[in-house]
Amino acid sequence: MNKTDILTPIGFVVAFGLVIFGIMVGDKLGLGLKPFIDVPSLAITVGGSLGALLVTFTMDEIKDIPKALKACMFSTNINKIDLINQFKDISKKVRSEGVLALESSIGEIENDFLRKGLEYVVDGMDAEVTKTILETEISAVETTYARYSRLFKLWGSFTPAFGMVGTLIGLIQMLADLGDASAIAAGMGAALITTFYGALFANGIFNPLGFNVEVKGEKEVEILEMMMVGICSIQNEVSLPVLEANLLCYLNATEKKAFEEAGGA
Repeated sequence: MNKTDILTPIGFVVAFGLVIFGIMVGDKLGLGLKPFIDVPSLAITVGGSLGALLVTFTMDEIKDIPKALKACMFSTNINKIDLINQFKDISKKVRSEGVLALESSIGEIENDFLRKGLEYVVDGMDAEVTKTILETEISAVETTYARYSRLFKLWGSFTPAFGMVGTLIGLIQMLADLGDASAIAAGMGAALITTFYGALFANGIFNPLGFNVEVKGEKEVEILEMMMVGICSIQNEVSLPVLEANLLCYLNATEKKAFEEAGGA
């Protein structure tokens, strides 16, 4: 199961809130946000970068944008220590009652990957075949998250470039009439807005989302690999200490300490 990641929206609020705060504090003319709002500049930066994205990816990949956004807003809530204890309980049950004893309780497992893996064990599937299937599923999850991350990161690399394009357009238009000094000053401000938009969208939205989904993908893959090791250990009928040692490798120092304090080792 997944839980809502509240840090992602909080991060957006903090980042954009401080940008707006900086604008308002530095506003000496009482213009507020008005000088920073320009629809044509926004169209060049966001629309142009989106167009480049359409050229780069296939339509199926572009349709993944809502799914990628959803992945950014949720994270896995599986606790590694609880997972180890779950596998220890499963191992004890298998050693005392046999593999078929799992059949009645498998349906209660919420995680699809873990449930299917244990079903393979109960069905008597060959251990190497089970491992191959699970590795393939993990690889597919890893590929999906990598695609999501690449989509956002590339979008983040396009926006500053189109921001610069918008600035160059503004400068060209401004230099077309050098007779009016006030018009030149106003034109310079308008020309720089697209660069502002490009930097803001790249570093405030798209690149953070790209790294966000990349990190979440790494965490989910780690959990799935941990489950695969546990499933294969159950299937190979390894001893309880060996099972525990295999799974402890996936815990960091803090988690190992918590596991030991809880009497797990």
